[in-house]
Amino acid sequence: MSGRTKTLAVIGIVAAGLFLVGHALDLYWLRMIVKPIPVLLMALWVYLLPGKKAYQWAIIVGLLLSMLGDILLEASPDTFIFGLVAFLLGHVAYIVAFTRDSRRLFPWRALLAYGYGVLIFAVFATQGDLGDMMIPILLYVIVITTMLWRAASRVGVAAINAFSAKAGLLGAILFTFSDTLIALNMFVWDLPQPATRYVIIITYWLGQLGITLSARQTEQVA
Repeated sequence: MSGRTKTLAVIGIVAAGLFLVGHALDLYWLRMIVKPIPVLLMALWVYLLPGKKAYQWAIIVGLLLSMLGDILLEASPDTFIFGLVAFLLGHVAYIVAFTRDSRRLFPWRALLAYGYGVLIFAVFATQGDLGDMMIPILLYVIVITTMLWRAASRVGVAAINAFSAKAGLLGAILFTFSDTLIALNMFVWDLPQPATRYVIIITYWLGQLGITLSARQTEQVA
């Protein structure tokens, strides 16, 4: 690990810790200041990689859109829908990156990803109170499960670095899990607090980290 990577990692961990403190003590101003920092540093890490190609640039765009989503979701309930749009566009950027790396379809992997999407949306629709959010949530589920499928479609492709492919898939899984918990907590069940909030943000950060690390040592389209 280079000195630059260590420095970014330390700053990111400190910022993440301060955000958790802000949650525990209900310090809104602290949460707003530090929440975007971990993902911003991930984007900076990818930007500093040598020999960037379309894959890396798409990951940077996805991370920056996610950072914007972080700010909008934390700012106010009134900006929730704008945060949702930012994250949706971030997932689209990740889909572009993953598909740019591998255009193989892997139908069974698609079936598993979309099967999960159908299952979780059925829970939202039948057990929750989506109201006017029904269509936006459906669109979001379609996009995030597509992102999950495309991440899975990089694994096992000879032209793609194995670590990169596995890191990207693990990141996509954790990101999907985090978003699922958010939706379940908002629209379906009152999940235990504050534990759920901590699980959501930690799995989100780890998911973004996996996707970030996938930007290293990628190869051409397979």
